[in-house]
Amino acid sequence: MTSRGIRKPARRTPPPAPAAKAPARLPLARGGSRGLSTEAVHERIWNAIVEHSLPPETRLVESELCDIFGLGRTRLRQVLQQLAHEHVVTLQRNRGATVARPTPGEAREVFAARRILEGGIVQTLLGRSARQGLRRLHEHLLLEEDAWRTGDRRAMLKLSGEFHLRIAELAGNAILLGLLRDLISRSSLIIAVYQSPTMRPCPPDAHRELIGLLEQGSPAAVDAMVHHIDHVVADLRLEDRRASGIDLRTIFTRSEHVP
Repeated sequence: MTSRGIRKPARRTPPPAPAAKAPARLPLARGGSRGLSTEAVHERIWNAIVEHSLPPETRLVESELCDIFGLGRTRLRQVLQQLAHEHVVTLQRNRGATVARPTPGEAREVFAARRILEGGIVQTLLGRSARQGLRRLHEHLLLEEDAWRTGDRRAMLKLSGEFHLRIAELAGNAILLGLLRDLISRSSLIIAVYQSPTMRPCPPDAHRELIGLLEQGSPAAVDAMVHHIDHVVADLRLEDRRASGIDLRTIFTRSEHVP
């Protein structure tokens, strides 16, 4: 048989490749949250404290939080340690983590220390040339105003504290800056705990007025800072508020569905 008479076998079409499997989805924690990052869990716990859902001395039970957030115990402890570093949570041996509870007396002492320290910082700044730094304060003020417009309470607290720290940086004294940094961290928790949720911390108007006085080199800037701090204290409800019947799962499941 000649080669011309040989029929070649028909070429077989390879079977289609199997469809790629969809990536496995993280299992839902029973509280409704998927496995979250440590940053997201930090955000959720801090927000619950700021929004008064978790009053002082609320126990943050590790096993419950791991189940709610789909987070391992080691990573959850990283979150709790960060919150403790920020003076928001207290870690105690054999008791675990609880929401920190600054007493009304401690709150008054913190702000009394700020009156003295920040009045001195402003006085120091008046003797320095800081035009470039004051321009940066104006830029920071725009961020504060945006947080006010959107009603972002956490951003308001954070940016307000940063504003005061920026003034301390301009004064050029590293020791004063370090002292104020600790007081600002404590103040944020105090405001979160003792200020009514309907009140807004540190209005940008007060900061705008202070910048104007600093630009003029006016000694009135010292009194403006002190009065500003007094106004913040006056808005606090410095009374004992004990935790009772707090259900962590209910709080974090509810907050997950808030738009």
